[in-house]
Amino acid sequence: EITRALSMAILDIAALGFLDLGAQLPSPEWGAMLGDALELIYVAPWTVMLPGAAITLSVLLVNLLGDGIRRAIIAGVE
Repeated sequence: EITRALSMAILDIAALGFLDLGAQLPSPEWGAMLGDALELIYVAPWTVMLPGAAITLSVLLVNLLGDGIRRAIIAGVE
């Protein structure tokens, strides 16, 4: 449950940053990086892919970590 909430928080913060409702400059934020790079998507597509991959990877790793902890706790109980 906690890892799901953390994953949703990461996605929510990224979405707010993309919409320019998150942290303001000079704070680096993945969602703001995506929003700023949107106009460069055809010229330099990596400017969108790198922050998007970082968001995806962090959410995936949080979920995998939570699943691993849950399995370890269940195995320890049995």
